Amino acid sequence: MYGGSLDQANAALRTYVQEHGDRPWTAEELTELARLRADWTAAARGTQMAIRPVQGPAAGPVSGAAVVTAA
Repeated sequence: MYGGSLDQANAALRTYVQEHGDRPWTAEELTELARLRADWTAAARGTQMAIRPVQGPAAGPVSGAAVVTAA
């Protein structure tokens, strides 16, 4: 999708949370979760994502309110 390292970091984070399930987090688990989030953030910052042009009827001029709403 966005690149190997971001996809890998995303998969690791999702897997960890899914495997954890619906139970309270221990301090050790929260530490690992924070590490995985930091890995994901670093990978996301190192990834360039292309901005796609708007297509269709909404392709006209964009005003400030539309930019805020669309973002």
